[in-house]
This record gives sequence, C-alpha cells and structure tokens, in this order.
Amino acid sequence: MIKKCCSYSTLVIIIVFIILSSTFIITINYKNFNHLKRNITQIKLKDVKNGDLILRCGRSTESYAIYLADSNAEFTHIGIIKIENNTPYVIHAVPHKNNFIKKERLNEFLSPKKASKVAIYRTNFNSTILKNVVMQANTFFEKKYIFDNEYNLQTNTKLYCTELILKSFQNAGIHLNVQTKKLKYVIGNHAIIFPSEFTKKPHFKRVI
Repeated sequence: MIKKCCSYSTLVIIIVFIILSSTFIITINYKNFNHLKRNITQIKLKDVKNGDLILRCGRSTESYAIYLADSNAEFTHIGIIKIENNTPYVIHAVPHKNNFIKKERLNEFLSPKKASKVAIYRTNFNSTILKNVVMQANTFFEKKYIFDNEYNLQTNTKLYCTELILKSFQNAGIHLNVQTKKLKYVIGNHAIIFPSEFTKKPHFKRVI
C-alpha cells in the first residue's frame, strides 16, 4: 500500500513538473517573440496601391498562437489597403476593446507596439476588380461587423483577419483557392485560414 502511494505521488510530481516546465518554456518563448527586433522598412504612399494586402508579424498572444501553429508563419496578421484622399488606410479584423472591424492609418497599423515586421503583397487582378474588393471590405467596416472570436467561417457578420480578406474577394465575385488548417492553442481547436495562404502564387506577389 505504501509502495502504491509512493508511486502515485511520484507520478503526480512528474506531471506537475512537466506542466510547469512546459508553461515556463512557452512563457520564455513568448517573451522572446514579443521582443523580436523591429525590422520594418518605411512604407510611403507611392509604395502601395488600393487593394494591396499588408501582412505583419504582431506581438499579441493571438499572434504568437498563429506563429506556433503555422509552419509557414513569417507573418501573423493581415489587412487590406484602402487609399482615401491620398492617405493609405488598413481595413482589418483584430481583437480589441469593442471588437469592431478597424480602419486605421497605415502608420498606426505599423506601430512598434503592434508589429515587428511587415510585407506588402499585390494581386494580379486589375484596378477595377480591386476597387470592388476594397469597397466590400469597407462595407464590413461601415456596417460595424465585429471580430469573430469563434473563428467560424460560416458567420457573415463576424470576421477574423483572413476571413475578412477572403470574403471581400468573394463578395466581389473572385474565388480564391485558400486552405484551412487546424489551430490548437489558447483559443481552442479551430479550422482557420492562416495569413500565409495569401502569399502564394499565382495570385499574390510580394512587392515590399
């Protein structure tokens, strides 16, 4: 009986040790991720076009989850460029205080607190098509759609970042062949579209 109790206690100690060790490693790795050296080239108006896709490597826990889950994850978040009165804005879906779809100035999107690196990808669709795509994304913003914490592609008034891009193209009549992958970290088990899906040829080409 004593031997069994000792074996049980040893097992519990081992399990606790594994949990604590894993937590410690994840915490250290997240701190390293959160403090990645900023590597962003200054982006000017002349560098971007209406309908360009902008990707960044973020610093949040959600970004870290994407970074861990996607083996192709150079970037963890995506938005679409809208040029208004010669000023570039980014329309994107991200968790925040009120969770509404955001439209913010490019320099705010690239704030050091939010991004360690960035890339611009351009599609091979013409400007007329892209104008419609951007209009669809702006409609999501104007209608005050909210961030989709459940990462559910079946809901249309709640969107996560890549879903916003996909449905902007879909609503403009463009079908993109993007694949979902399983995300198993913090937010649960979800089949989602990773930002890396929008970096693939033939439709997308990196320009910055």
